Amino acid sequence: MKKNIKLPTILGIIILSLGLVAGVFLINSRQIFKLGAQSEASPQSVRVSNITDTSVTVTWTTNIETSGFVKWGENISKLNQISSEEAEDKNFIHSMDLIDIKPDSDIFFVIGSNNETYDNNSLAWQAKTNTQPTTQGNSLIATGTILQADAKTPANALVYLSINGIILSNITSYEGSWIIPITNYIASIPESSVIEITVSGGPLGTSQAVIYPKAVKSVPTIVLGKTYDFRTLEANNNNNLPESSVSVPESVDKSSRFEVTKPSETNDANVSLDSIDNGEIITTTDPEFFGKGPAGVTLEVSVESDPQSGTTTTSSNGSWSWSPPSNLEPGEHTVTVKWTDATGIIRTIQRNFVVSASEGPAFESTPSASILPTTKPTSSPVSVSTSSSSPQPVPETGNLTATLGLFIMGLGILLSSIYVWNKEYAET
Repeated sequence: MKKNIKLPTILGIIILSLGLVAGVFLINSRQIFKLGAQSEASPQSVRVSNITDTSVTVTWTTNIETSGFVKWGENISKLNQISSEEAEDKNFIHSMDLIDIKPDSDIFFVIGSNNETYDNNSLAWQAKTNTQPTTQGNSLIATGTILQADAKTPANALVYLSINGIILSNITSYEGSWIIPITNYIASIPESSVIEITVSGGPLGTSQAVIYPKAVKSVPTIVLGKTYDFRTLEANNNNNLPESSVSVPESVDKSSRFEVTKPSETNDANVSLDSIDNGEIITTTDPEFFGKGPAGVTLEVSVESDPQSGTTTTSSNGSWSWSPPSNLEPGEHTVTVKWTDATGIIRTIQRNFVVSASEGPAFESTPSASILPTTKPTSSPVSVSTSSSSPQPVPETGNLTATLGLFIMGLGILLSSIYVWNKEYAET
């Protein structure tokens, strides 16, 4: 009599469960390695400064040169505004102005760096605008120059002023010079107040200095890596003091409050691309891109990696839209919106997205139940054995087929997980 090989069904279930647990663990391990590789691009020293009743400035540094953007909104569950850096070159330091905010409003934001989004320990950063605009008093403008550690090369750096708990900031020009119109944000400053200056050049280093308001109009040159105490300086009537290379206007209007390396901000910089977020996955091969901007601005819109381009002009109400002439192939694409502002500066907005359009239906219908043929007695006569019929055997647990199936499934999941983990580890 042939003896059936039996394995406990519970053994197959245990193996399947172990395979699932190992798969989840290894996939998560892959994500950990991926995050570790991206840590160099994560934003460091995130600060909010230049707070007015309608705007704030967000600054940060990165350990490698990256491109950045800020995704923000007045509702923590709806971060539907995106502000991108105007400079096309990647950098260690980043400064972004968030404008057109309502007075006395909370805003929430996350930071994008090299197309990856970062938050503040699983929470969005938060800031709040002032209730009223700053009352303009006597003009007080801080200026200076920042050099790298060799004391010769101009430094590309962020400059912060801390005045009675209020933080102001700006970015240096290509010549290393900087300017911050203090009275755009603070109505008046007591002469006894100490202004703390902090300079951050990312990997280039940092510097600190202290100075009184009477001498801040021309701060002596600061070299990264050093600390200074300028409180002994008098008002800038001494020709021996180093002077900034910045030409300081007698008055600074609101539109130029953050600008050093470029002309005053114009309305042309407010063109937006509202139809798609960076990294978004869409399910259509014929997307429509749209946004807002000043009326009459000509935009050049292009899509890659399937190169297609065209032009469109914002309407009288400030809206614009454009669709690629041909359908896009499934995969990764980049849309770029380019225009020239009133000062002749070329500005761009860029978004990466994925087309995930399937060729066939997403789901295929399957029969809800299958009818299995069963043996039924018929009316035809049949021969009957004279011997007594043997009873039908009772099904036994531990059927080999079911157990082997579960075993193979669990083993397959485990081996697949190990393969994926090894592949991702090798890439990182």
